[in-house]
Amino acid sequence: MKLSTAIRRFDTQMRADGKSPHTREVYLRDLRLLAKWLRRDANISTITPNRLARFLTSRTFTHTARGKHKAVVSINRSKSALRSFFRFLTDSGCLKNNPTRLIRSAPCTQKPPTILTRREVKHLLSTIAKHKTAIAKRDHLMFSLLLGTGIRLGSLVGLSVGDVDLSGGTLRVNGKRNVEQLVFLNRGLKRGLKTHVVGRNAEGPLFLSVSGNRIGPRQVEFRLKHWLKQAGITRRCTVHTLRHTFASRLYEKTGNLRLIQRALGHRRVATTEIYTRVTDGKLKRAIRNLGQSG
Repeated sequence: MKLSTAIRRFDTQMRADGKSPHTREVYLRDLRLLAKWLRRDANISTITPNRLARFLTSRTFTHTARGKHKAVVSINRSKSALRSFFRFLTDSGCLKNNPTRLIRSAPCTQKPPTILTRREVKHLLSTIAKHKTAIAKRDHLMFSLLLGTGIRLGSLVGLSVGDVDLSGGTLRVNGKRNVEQLVFLNRGLKRGLKTHVVGRNAEGPLFLSVSGNRIGPRQVEFRLKHWLKQAGITRRCTVHTLRHTFASRLYEKTGNLRLIQRALGHRRVATTEIYTRVTDGKLKRAIRNLGQSG
């Protein structure tokens, strides 16, 4: 089987498994790097462990398109994509032996997630609230929902009016791998959603674009950039930063990783441990300040 055919089949399998468009895009980009390095549409049976090792040490793999060295976390993600691809080929009977069986991830120290401070969150939302247009009201509710629940961007844009249960104070969302999850709403969100959904069709999208269609991920990202600029918040911040902010604040209040794991829908608590690093940073600064005051 040709590599190009194998990649297409793998993409079909990822769709069937409910992988998000973002995950599929990232995995396919890594596989196309391999295809580029091979320079021709090789047969998958010719891709040996030694050939993969040479690919992993090549400039094609280790450097970005701009010629910069890739971060260790990016390299490990690419290795994970290769492992998933060739595992699929062996599990489906297309290959007898998995050429990635010798590939190991490099050790790396994961950086603490970027989060917004309490002051920045308050200033962002108050900046949006000053505008009384329908778009501003929609945006205020969208970003309040992201900050108050920690749901992913894909889950947000996939919400329908019928997913809101005001009496139960919950929101039904589809997370990764299309796993349904109940998310709890605070009082402010329940009030905002009550006004937002009144008279709306239960099967319709919860958040609409200007054209009246379901709002898309890029539109949400664009709106966040717009309001961050309006609020004078210049450091890099994405929609996913709001999820990190929610999780970090919840960990500060509870100190319970299992609870954060449940709130975020993580399969493994190890994934959630990144939020302890935020607290570690605060502890380090506090001890430093304590020494200076002495």
